[in-house]
Amino acid sequence: MTGNERLGVYWEIASSLNRVRSEQSLNGALENILSKTLDFIGLPCGLIRIEAGVGKIDLVAEVGNGGCILCFEGLAAPDCVCKEALSGGAGAVGNTDVVGDTDVVGDTDAVGDTGVVVVSGDFKRPECDEAGLSQVVCAPIRVDGKNRGIFFAASPRKTAPSREAIKLIGLVCASIGDTIDRVWSDKKERQRSADMETVNTIGRLITSKLTLKDMVREIVSKLGSVLETDEVNVILYDETRRELSFLASYFASGSGLDRPEVYPISDGINSWIIKNRRPLLMTHDTVAECARLGIRHGGRPAKSWLGAPMIYKDKIVGVVSVQSYSKTGLYDQDSVTLIGAVANQCAVAVENARLFKDVIAREAEKERLYFSLTHDLLSLISPVAGFVKIFKSLPPETPEESKRNLADNIIAATDKITRFAEDILVYAKINSGKLALDISRCDAYAPLDSAVRVYLPELEMRKISTFVNGRPITINGIDRPDPIMADMDKGQMERVFINCIGNAVKHARSEIKIDIEGSDSRITCRVKDNGDGVACELCDQLFDEFYQAGTKKKGVGLGLPSVKKIIQLHDGTIHIESDTGAGFSIEFSWPRTLADRPSSGQARQSVI
Repeated sequence: MTGNERLGVYWEIASSLNRVRSEQSLNGALENILSKTLDFIGLPCGLIRIEAGVGKIDLVAEVGNGGCILCFEGLAAPDCVCKEALSGGAGAVGNTDVVGDTDVVGDTDAVGDTGVVVVSGDFKRPECDEAGLSQVVCAPIRVDGKNRGIFFAASPRKTAPSREAIKLIGLVCASIGDTIDRVWSDKKERQRSADMETVNTIGRLITSKLTLKDMVREIVSKLGSVLETDEVNVILYDETRRELSFLASYFASGSGLDRPEVYPISDGINSWIIKNRRPLLMTHDTVAECARLGIRHGGRPAKSWLGAPMIYKDKIVGVVSVQSYSKTGLYDQDSVTLIGAVANQCAVAVENARLFKDVIAREAEKERLYFSLTHDLLSLISPVAGFVKIFKSLPPETPEESKRNLADNIIAATDKITRFAEDILVYAKINSGKLALDISRCDAYAPLDSAVRVYLPELEMRKISTFVNGRPITINGIDRPDPIMADMDKGQMERVFINCIGNAVKHARSEIKIDIEGSDSRITCRVKDNGDGVACELCDQLFDEFYQAGTKKKGVGLGLPSVKKIIQLHDGTIHIESDTGAGFSIEFSWPRTLADRPSSGQARQSVI
């Protein structure tokens, strides 16, 4: 055969490859190419196998002629002639000789850098011998220097192909490689377009009026169809509780899995993504990959797994994960890019939903606050108006003592209005972070005495016995023993005592006990009444804004929340002990001196 004949056959082959535009047309062209090539090189049987890419943009083709069958899957050839070709002809296999551009050695040729390997007998493995083959020709099909396919031809007779035949095989394999590159690139481009459409679709879902759950269900369904996967999950992360919870899932089979809907962050796969803040791609043996990364593999092993963190403004809000139980290598770096974009959009959707929920909650809170403020303010103003009307209608002969008592009632009622307004203003400052403590050293009895004096008239009127460290209070206030010097904001600590004692006055039947003591490093106070108390399971809720345990008692519901925040600003702790019919006790403590406080970074004024 001459070089012109070789070129003629090659141009026919090249023309058929130029017309290839899809995987389907590639298979048809390969059948024609294999037949023409075998005719030219004079071998009766052959095979071309193509495996390019992974996942949704893979390109797989195989055509055979004359009954040839490869003894291995894909391009994972065992140690034989096929491996020799795929590794670049770096060594001899069996009775193999390498022929350069000018040299001829032995029975076997490999021309130039074509990568074609020819073996005559002694195949190193038994499969070719068992098939009755005596001559094998093998060559790699490469794209960008990587093996993407293999050309294989054989004969039961030792009929070594000519140099022109080997050159043709090299040219054919190179042209097939160029065609694979073109078809594969077109397929990748179409997939990128589909991925972008997915991202755009999800973007439209996020701006729709669907609820968060409905929106995410649509997202996982879309993602499941695009990636042809078995399962998609969107999982939320609660940083405060350190918990993961399933927001929505998609199952290609239509069935779900038996699993907890909420579980703590641990050493599992999704927890690994939360902790490492980056995607995780496992394309084959997920059990082995998890073991390598120190991840606990729970549940049914997947053959392909991909997950990405949902991050909003550098905050982890969850994980989007996909998995296949039937296909290995289903996901690749393009899949990582897609799921990363989807995860970011899901993060925006979750945060938008949370913000919307917060807005609704704030509006409801405002409405409740306005109603409560109006109701409570009217309840405080009404007595003042009543007392003034009574005072105005007093006859001239009314005794001065009666007038003074009535005036005292008016003053006490206006003091309540003042404290009511101050509670609201203080709480607003605390919530906005604008309340700065004015720390000084003073006797802890001082703010307690001031608070007790506020309630002396009411305590006297209601005949409530009140004790401080076991000593009864008098018209002159508390019986102070030796002072307990401590660092505090005297004005705010007085507010703490006023709220705690005021709460006791509202609920006590006949007795209030106040205890205050100081150790070397801490001040501890307790205010206890013998009222009806509250159920023990409600105690923690009493520190919630606007919460009131009973509807019969007046108040805006900011007293105890303000107390808790002021104590916390002093680096202190507070808790309530109570039960139905067992009275009510509130105890709080704080570090005695600034040196005893853990929050050394807090700005403080000089201690007096």
